[in-house]
Amino acid sequence: MMKKWVISGTLLTILTASGVHAAWFDGNDALTSAHQRLLEGKTAASVESMIEAWQQPSLSASRQDHLAQLLALAITEDCGRSLSRQTLPDWLNNVSIRRETVQTTSRVYYRVQVAGESQPGVEAFTLKKWPDETVISDDLSTEQQHRWRLVKDGLSEPVSEGLYQLTAESVAGETWSSWLLLTQPQPRQTLSWKDTRSWHIAPFDDFNSTCQRPFLTLNLYPQNQTDGAPIWSAEKHKRLPTQLPMLDVPNGQYWFSVALIERRWQGALSIEEVQRIGRAIDLPDLDPGSLEAIAPEADNQ
Repeated sequence: MMKKWVISGTLLTILTASGVHAAWFDGNDALTSAHQRLLEGKTAASVESMIEAWQQPSLSASRQDHLAQLLALAITEDCGRSLSRQTLPDWLNNVSIRRETVQTTSRVYYRVQVAGESQPGVEAFTLKKWPDETVISDDLSTEQQHRWRLVKDGLSEPVSEGLYQLTAESVAGETWSSWLLLTQPQPRQTLSWKDTRSWHIAPFDDFNSTCQRPFLTLNLYPQNQTDGAPIWSAEKHKRLPTQLPMLDVPNGQYWFSVALIERRWQGALSIEEVQRIGRAIDLPDLDPGSLEAIAPEADNQ
């Protein structure tokens, strides 16, 4: 009961900020239904109404913004695991969607990625934004069919909030499809460089405490070979580092990438929001015995 009252108060705040008055509760449209179902604790049913609302023609910008905020609120229940009753078919092990902001010393750009695994194999995968905008569509090669990573890179704007549809076709000809709702892109850059070997992580917003706290990945690549496997990598979930440790690598120039990753769910689908910074760095040869521990970021513990 206490949780319902917390949700109700937050919904009223969203309504006021969006310029929508309480009288709209007398309606019977999909947006009204989404609110009512969420207030009743029927999260998956509320999301179904959100999907229906996104499908309405000529949806105003204010209603789009309102739906995105409502989705963000629904995620707080259990980090999105209750947003959908739909499960993956037996021939799909997992599916993840990643929306990424990439900042280098010379430019900022965006990318979106769909990745997954399938034991029998997937022949084709498509991601579309409602109603008919194809974001990613690809036929998978034999080498990709069991583990794939499809990327649309170099975008000038972040992938927007709204309604998307995922469709996969197995090697046996079976088809699976799922609706996907994305929240509004992150409004601020949390991750930034201090200098060539260290960076700053702004304090996190702990409003959505049902999700795992953001974690960090570090990758070092040979210069001009960033498409291959890194020569060194690390993943940190606690005591997030803010500087590159001393590494035993040959003299030369490298590409160093740091990514801050937030993960949520939409039922069985994993959704990641990523902020990545990258730059070229020069590293000298070092004695392996001189390796230093990674320094923690005190304000994120």
